[in-house]
Amino acid sequence: MSKIAFFTTYIQDEISKVIGIDTSELDVEMSLNYLGLDSLIAVKLRNKFRKDLEIDIPAVKFMEDTNVASLANLVYELSQNAESKIENDDEWLEGEL
Repeated sequence: MSKIAFFTTYIQDEISKVIGIDTSELDVEMSLNYLGLDSLIAVKLRNKFRKDLEIDIPAVKFMEDTNVASLANLVYELSQNAESKIENDDEWLEGEL
């Protein structure tokens, strides 16, 4: 399973839980606004993703006209940036012990 497929499934599952529908009813291309996602749910999802995935997605990203597929791409990009940042932090800085 690719990382994007993993993130898509994870996001689809979490959004389904918070809005109270079956995962199979949530089309990954469907607008989250259409599904009734509000600011309270957005903050809950942000906190859940931060805890589970160690990725910080601004709550406003959930409120924009977005869908599961675009959120999965965003989470993937953020995870790639986080990995490269960690690798760069391991480099020695000249003059420090």
